[in-house]
Amino acid sequence: MKLIIAAIVLAVSCLAGINAGPAPAHGFASLPAPFQAQVFTVVEDMIHLGEETAKALVHQYEEIVVEPHQQLEEAIDNIEARRAESPQCVASQDDEINAILDTVHEEMHDCTVVAAHTSAEIATDVNQATQQLVFGGLSLGRTYNKCQNYKNSVLKQSCMAKFYIQATVYLVQARSSIKTIKQSTNERIPAVFVEGNVCTHNAADEAVNGLNEVNRSIDVCVAKKLRH
Repeated sequence: MKLIIAAIVLAVSCLAGINAGPAPAHGFASLPAPFQAQVFTVVEDMIHLGEETAKALVHQYEEIVVEPHQQLEEAIDNIEARRAESPQCVASQDDEINAILDTVHEEMHDCTVVAAHTSAEIATDVNQATQQLVFGGLSLGRTYNKCQNYKNSVLKQSCMAKFYIQATVYLVQARSSIKTIKQSTNERIPAVFVEGNVCTHNAADEAVNGLNEVNRSIDVCVAKKLRH
C-alpha cells in the first residue's frame, strides 16, 4: 500500500518540479512582448492545473484509503476490548475474525490498486502536457533568437515569418490542450474518487457487518457462561 501511494506522490512531484524556474523564464523572456505574455500565461495556467490535479489526487486517495480503514479498525477494537471480559468466548471466534479480515484486506487492496493506477495515469498525462507546453515555449524562444542572429535581412525576414507561424500554432494548440486536460481531469478525478470510494467502503461495510455478527456470537457465548 505504501509503495502505491509513493508511486502517486512521485508522479505528482514531477508536476511541481516542472514549475518555470530560471531557465524557462530566461527562454520566454527573449520572445517578443506580445508572444512572451501569452506564452507565460499558457505555461502558468498549465502549471496551476498540474498542481491542483496533484493535490486533488493525493487528497482523494487518502480519503479512499483512510476512512474505510478507520471504520474497520473501530469494529476490530470493539471486539478486542471484549477479550479481557471473556477470553474464551472471543478466542472461539478468532478463526472467523481472521477470515473476515483476510477477505476485506484483499478486497480493499484490489480497490486501491485500481484507484492508484488510474490516479498515476492522470498525473502522468498532465505532467506530459505540462512539459510539452513548457518546452514548446522554450523552442519558440530558441527560434526567435536564431532569427535575430541573422545579419542578412532576407534570411531574417524569412525566419521571422516561420517564427510567427510556429508561435501561432503553439498558442492555438496549447490553449486547446489546456481546455482538453481540464475537461478530462474534471471528469476523471471525480470518477476515480467515486469508484474507489464505493469499492473500499463497500468492502469495509461488509467486513463490519461480519464483525458485528461475531460480536453477537460472543454475546451468546458470554450469556451461556453466565447461566452456568
